[in-house]
Amino acid sequence: MSLSPQVRDADTHLIERARSGDTEAVTELYRRHERRAYNLALRTLGNPWDAADVAQEAFIKAFRNLDSFKGDARFSTWLHRIVVNAAYDHLRRHRPEPMDGEILEEVSGPGGTGAVVGSGREGIDPAIDGLSDPLRDALMSLSEGFRFAVVLCDLLGFPYDEAAEILGVQEGTIKSRIFRAREALAEALVKAGYEVPGVRNPGTAGGVTRPGTPGER
Repeated sequence: MSLSPQVRDADTHLIERARSGDTEAVTELYRRHERRAYNLALRTLGNPWDAADVAQEAFIKAFRNLDSFKGDARFSTWLHRIVVNAAYDHLRRHRPEPMDGEILEEVSGPGGTGAVVGSGREGIDPAIDGLSDPLRDALMSLSEGFRFAVVLCDLLGFPYDEAAEILGVQEGTIKSRIFRAREALAEALVKAGYEVPGVRNPGTAGGVTRPGTPGER
């Protein structure tokens, strides 16, 4: 089935080739999207091995059901919706136990377990790799809906409308979740001893600096 012209993107030709049985096209689609999919799973589950399993499960499901992709959304949107569903399924089956920050950094870096999921691409997004321990802990303390929203938009850079489509909610819901998630993150960081410039109370989000830095009031 041909993709809708209004949503044709860089993956269109690869999808058409993959549907015809071209394994090189399948490999290239995986190479293009595996890192972001893995990072989504990692930052919502908090465990690199669980994230690798969920990302792999999502890709297997996506490629097995490629004929069901109708082309009414970008391939990345469709794929990440599958990742989100796989992550939610995992969360329903298991209570995640966030790993120690040092171990998480080691396995999520370019040479760690996360790289096994990939195919030799550059290291993971600095916005992901550079999370401090308090921010990781604060992120994992969020409710699942808030956590998925803030990971998609603030860490992975999805626009609100695409994040809403991935999560199957209204764009206004995403904006509300992001606002409330940032408030919760700011409160957690202030409690951890971080300075939040321009914020007079922990219930309001803003930029964050470590205590003792030049940005401290």
